[in-house]
Amino acid sequence: MIMSVSVGHSDIDSLVLAVRDREARRLIGEAITAYRGGALRSAIMSTWIAVAYDIIAKARELAGQGEAAPRALVTDLDAAIAAKDKRKLQSIESELLDKANSDLELLAPHEYSALARLQEDRHLCAHPAFVVEDELFQPSPELVRAHIVHALQHLLIHAPLQGKSAIARFDADLLGPAFPATAEDIGTFLRARYLDRAKDVLVVNLIKAIIAAPFGAERPKYASKVRTLAVVLREIAKSKTAIYDGIMPAFVAAKVGQIQDDVLLSICPFLESDARLWDWMLEPDRMRIRRLLETADVESLKAHAAFDAFAIPPLSAVLLERFNGFDLTTQISVVSEHPRRELVQPAIDLYSGAGSFRGAEMLGQSVILPTAPFFEQADVEALLGAVRENDQIWYAGGTPDVLEQVFDLTKTILGLTREYWQAFVDGQIARMEGDASEYYAYPGLQQKLAENP
Repeated sequence: MIMSVSVGHSDIDSLVLAVRDREARRLIGEAITAYRGGALRSAIMSTWIAVAYDIIAKARELAGQGEAAPRALVTDLDAAIAAKDKRKLQSIESELLDKANSDLELLAPHEYSALARLQEDRHLCAHPAFVVEDELFQPSPELVRAHIVHALQHLLIHAPLQGKSAIARFDADLLGPAFPATAEDIGTFLRARYLDRAKDVLVVNLIKAIIAAPFGAERPKYASKVRTLAVVLREIAKSKTAIYDGIMPAFVAAKVGQIQDDVLLSICPFLESDARLWDWMLEPDRMRIRRLLETADVESLKAHAAFDAFAIPPLSAVLLERFNGFDLTTQISVVSEHPRRELVQPAIDLYSGAGSFRGAEMLGQSVILPTAPFFEQADVEALLGAVRENDQIWYAGGTPDVLEQVFDLTKTILGLTREYWQAFVDGQIARMEGDASEYYAYPGLQQKLAENP
């Protein structure tokens, strides 16, 4: 008597829609049809056929990309097919799952175990022992459904971007000229190319590779990419939060302790990306970082983007003390090259002390414009106050252009700062004896205020 298994639209149907390869989708569809019709042994055998086909399809895709191990597998398979060597073909099929796991690196350990159970059950269905009927292998509907779901989740819906080949491809992308520049674009790129259908094992390996890259034997080639790597890590954390939060505390605690002192400050951009890294570190490593921030010369601090550690309150105090001890030229270079919220007030202080027209123009370009995106309401008020009170600033030919750019960069808070801008231009018009068209009445700012009611 045939048992019918009635299952409507389910998570299986949703998974089938995500299968990449059209033929693999058709083959797993046959397995699902058999399962729903109660032909449970047939469903298991059809599921294995879909898995075997998909492994071979992925091997061919990877071989086409120049991967050595997949190319060797495809070469052996094609030779056996051409020679009609059935014994060789049987051997290849029996070893297919092992090769997918070890050579192609398509599977995580738990995924390999699940598909190995499918292969074992397939053998029981295809080669029953000659025993009485009651002792034949009788798969349950639940077991068959689990095999189908595992085949879909662990293999069929994923691109062949796993293991070392995926990490190598990411490395090439990162170091190439076309890698995105903004956090938003980086997030979109990562999701589309790597994360949307990535297995957990790929995400874990990618996270570990990103953390390790600036500190390993090949660190020179990543010297200019540390901040980009930190942004990549943050975007992975957004997309794969559970995986990221699950592995990072233990990994950070172990990894940071292995980093040599001469490159340890390169961890600072990662602290900016996720301040929790500071809590995940062991206390001896936190002590090392504090001491390095206290003693490193300014060029080392800039080279390692160490000022990103302002994101950590205990380190912010150390960095601010170091900053205050630098000469003016060094302070200007630090603000210009590493603008951030914590340096807004120092930037305004530097600007307010301008002693010449050209000095005011230089400071406007080098310290005010870089920090303007971080301005808050009180900062706009303080800036305009500094300009108003120093005739070397407001009477400098380049200041109107600087303030117009600041206006544009802080437009999102115009509702809070309009009164300051209006008071400033009103004061300048008064200085020009009521002539609003005078250059130092800042007609460009007047126009921007009128255009943004």
